[in-house]
Amino acid sequence: MILTIKKFLINKDNDYEKMTSRVGQMKIFLEHILAGRVPNENYSSDSLLSFCHSLVQGQRPAEPGLEEGSWSVSATAADIEDEDRMDYHYFPTFLALSLLISCGSQDSRVKEIPGYEDALKKGFGFAVSENLEGFGFNSFFQQMEAVLIMGSGGCPLWLKAHPDSCPVLVDRLGQLGNEFKSRLDKEDTVLPFGGDYKPQFMLACKLLAPLMESINQ
Repeated sequence: MILTIKKFLINKDNDYEKMTSRVGQMKIFLEHILAGRVPNENYSSDSLLSFCHSLVQGQRPAEPGLEEGSWSVSATAADIEDEDRMDYHYFPTFLALSLLISCGSQDSRVKEIPGYEDALKKGFGFAVSENLEGFGFNSFFQQMEAVLIMGSGGCPLWLKAHPDSCPVLVDRLGQLGNEFKSRLDKEDTVLPFGGDYKPQFMLACKLLAPLMESINQ
């Protein structure tokens, strides 16, 4: 059975297991959309449009412990520990941005949702608010995952076409692409806490190419 989501929702409490599951479901849903498995006979294009409406409407304003523009799944952001901010504030935001852009590229009605472009601009601003650094010993893996999520959904292409949406993120993603390419050129792709990440570096450079070209001109 293909996992689908009817509406973007945040958690009623800060139950870490439930928040982790919610973010995981968003990731699987994005993968199904990108693979062409959604929409389908059980989940129509209208259902997907309705979900995108809920994303735009569900973007969070500024609150204690959280800048505006996120799709955090936490009930109370201020109570999330620093080491968990990426998981519950940032990753659902990366996923929401990719969902909105990838769905918009498939169905023009998504782009007509009131507040669509404003939501993207605020979301991009939040996404780069901690410079895509990740946290602690997982920092590089989180950084790479952020790039791959946003890249898979078409965020670099959107940003190239709309560079004023978030110039800081345009520059940061282009910079990361150049850093990854440099590591590939030096065959420096084996990480201290994992194996050889050459395939991930290669994919990241491919996805970031539009922005790498922009900042290298």
